[in-house]
Amino acid sequence: MKHNNTRGRASAQASFTLVGSLLLLTPPAVAADALTTDSSEDLDTVQVTANRIPQLQNDVLASTDVITRDEIDRLQANSLVDLLQSRNGIEVARSGPMGSQTSLFMRGTESDHTLILVNGQRVANSADGLAHFEFLPLAAVERVEIVRGPRASVYGADAIGGVINLITRGGSEVGQHAEVTLRAGSDGTFRQNAQFSSVEDDTRLSANLHHDESDGFSARDTGSEDDGYEATGAELRLGHDFGQQATLSLGVANTETDYDYDDCYDSSFSASEDCHGEGSQMVLDASLLTHLNPNWDMTVSVARTRDEYENTEAGSDAGRVASTRNEVGLRHDFYTDLGTLSLGVDHREESLDADGPYFTAEGYSVDSRYATGVYGSWHLQQQRHHVTTSLRYDDDNRYGHQMTGGSSYAYDLTAAQQLGASYSSAFKAPNLIDLYSPYGSGNPDLDAETSTTAELFWRLQQHHWHLGLNAFQTDIDNLISYEGADFSPINIDRSRIRGVELSSGWQGEALSVNLAMTWQDPEDRDTGEQLKRRAQRFARLDADYALDDWSFGATLRGSASRSDTDADTYTDTRTAGYGVVDLRTSWQVMPNVKLSAKLDNVFDREYQLVNGYNTQGRYVEGGVTFFF
Repeated sequence: MKHNNTRGRASAQASFTLVGSLLLLTPPAVAADALTTDSSEDLDTVQVTANRIPQLQNDVLASTDVITRDEIDRLQANSLVDLLQSRNGIEVARSGPMGSQTSLFMRGTESDHTLILVNGQRVANSADGLAHFEFLPLAAVERVEIVRGPRASVYGADAIGGVINLITRGGSEVGQHAEVTLRAGSDGTFRQNAQFSSVEDDTRLSANLHHDESDGFSARDTGSEDDGYEATGAELRLGHDFGQQATLSLGVANTETDYDYDDCYDSSFSASEDCHGEGSQMVLDASLLTHLNPNWDMTVSVARTRDEYENTEAGSDAGRVASTRNEVGLRHDFYTDLGTLSLGVDHREESLDADGPYFTAEGYSVDSRYATGVYGSWHLQQQRHHVTTSLRYDDDNRYGHQMTGGSSYAYDLTAAQQLGASYSSAFKAPNLIDLYSPYGSGNPDLDAETSTTAELFWRLQQHHWHLGLNAFQTDIDNLISYEGADFSPINIDRSRIRGVELSSGWQGEALSVNLAMTWQDPEDRDTGEQLKRRAQRFARLDADYALDDWSFGATLRGSASRSDTDADTYTDTRTAGYGVVDLRTSWQVMPNVKLSAKLDNVFDREYQLVNGYNTQGRYVEGGVTFFF
């Protein structure tokens, strides 16, 4: 057991004031938040997530971030959660060490309101609708594309708060290349990763193997034993160009996890710390891009995701849940003098099975569903005017149909400044547990959660520095809540989130400084209370300096206090704010050897992201990477 205390409101104010003070010392920075490149390179950065088509970062009207492989390596992040923590509009709440249950809140929306993709394919569990971050290893990721704000009119259900798309490593340099990374850290942590790529003529092949393990620490602040974690995975991707006419992409990934956790119950419903779980996920995907003519592209894609979880609680079998998702999509993109027109259709089928001593005799009364969506979008750039509009119709065989849309307009005030606005609608489909829970408390009459979002944005981009400001308001209706002795889900709640995001930074030849700050008011409109586990203010500052073969960096993360539920009494409480400092360094010893080390939570700050659950104390890690 490590951290079990909280601090008062003054702690939150002090930590946020420190970040604010650093802002005054920071030159202005990125509108589009491409954090690791020079401004001129920002203009050339291509992202595909916002509208499902390749676009220059500067032409995308949505609020976006692109995190490159270089930044992932430079920050030495251990997980996607660590990489995303406190970035613009993003908060995470992890209930313990690596492998613990984790919630991600984007722009104050619910934890299942952010659509998580890998190479454009959904990876959330079909049962609870949540992405399990232990299945998303950073070792295999080439870049992370983040879109803040609703994208339901492009992707369909679940993208109320935004979209996070992990693009895996595929090989880009001609020839054969390999790298092996070995790292060791506190709490008995060991990480190994091997990456290989081959690019010859029109064929690209890449493979990634990774293994992480840690003794961890006690998840609960009342616990007495460490909760460990282990994950092993492999990814393989193959791409081939058929001349100038078509490109084929194939991928397979599999990850298996083994983890301990606290607060489970044995067959007599006595609380226990002796909790253990195992999980696995396999993702298969294939796509074929065909250039029908110079102005017409067609893309066909298929994907299959299978995940399974099995828990043993207090030495007894607590149950197994497995889910399968099959997807197929067809999209046509037309490039004309009047802009780019995209038309598409996709179909998704989900099924699951479950068994265990706590399930009802009949299990899931319905164990599958399917949804079909038809969508179109139009993107126009004429002189100083930029327009994007999209419309989508979704039909689900369990809860009916939804129509969503979105429109954005921006005007170039000068060659360096842009002012714009957008308005979009979105929805979240009830998950299969909500609809047909095997525990006997499902509600098949649930409606989809619906939302509308309005946003204003201003961007300034110069050669070495950027500045971006976004203001937004999201209204969500029909939020699913759990009522009664059996915690049956019903549509009852409403919420409203108003917020402002500021991005700022500087990219010089040796020094880079990047800052993200978010002010928001996430409100439960029925009670007037602050939404649980979401702060009204949080920020992140990254600073790095390169000197010959050395690099040095620091990150400061801060958050104000949050509303929460007491883990022991189940009454309303508040979790104190915090400020954490991380340090890092690396040394390119020779062209094929690189050493790196980091010190997280330098001052061993004791804080909690979820009431009653510990976070990582001071943590030291170092490693070596060999390039071949």
